[in-house]
Amino acid sequence: MATGWPDSRCGLSWSWARTGAYRNAAGSARGHARNVLAEWGLGQFTDAVTLLASEMITNSVAATEKVTWDAGVPPVRLWMLGGQGARGTGEVLLVVWDAVAEIPEMGQAGAEDESGRGLGIMHWLSGRQWEWYLPGQPHGGKVTRALIDHPWRDQPPG
Repeated sequence: MATGWPDSRCGLSWSWARTGAYRNAAGSARGHARNVLAEWGLGQFTDAVTLLASEMITNSVAATEKVTWDAGVPPVRLWMLGGQGARGTGEVLLVVWDAVAEIPEMGQAGAEDESGRGLGIMHWLSGRQWEWYLPGQPHGGKVTRALIDHPWRDQPPG
C-alpha cells in the first residue's frame, strides 16, 4: 500500500493497494478504502466507496480465476484518488487493474442469483460515471474506473 499526501497543486490525494486475485481481496480493498477515506477526511463516502471497491475487485478476481496462469495468479491493483472536487463536497475516483484483457459485461441477475450485479451496482453508485479500457503492452490487462461524487445516489452532495 502506498499513500500520497494532498498535492497542493491539484488538491488531490492518492493511494494504491496491490493484492493477489484471491477471494479475500475484496475484504482487503474495503479495509484499505475505509482507512484511506478516514485519513483524507472523506468519511461520508465510506459506504459507497467500500461497496464499489469491493464490487470492482470481486469482478477482477472472478475474471482472473477463469484463466489458467503458468507463472502463478497475477495481482489485482486498486488506486484511489480523492479530493474536494469541483463542487467542494468531495469525490473519489476508484481505478482497478487486472491482467485479463476482456471487456466487462453487465449481467442480468435474477432475484436468487449470487452474482451478476457488480457492474449494475457500479453504474448506480457512480451515477453512470464509469468506464473501462484495455491498456496496451507491456502492461496489458483491463482497467476499470468509476467516480463517486455523492455519498449515495439518492442524497445530494455534501
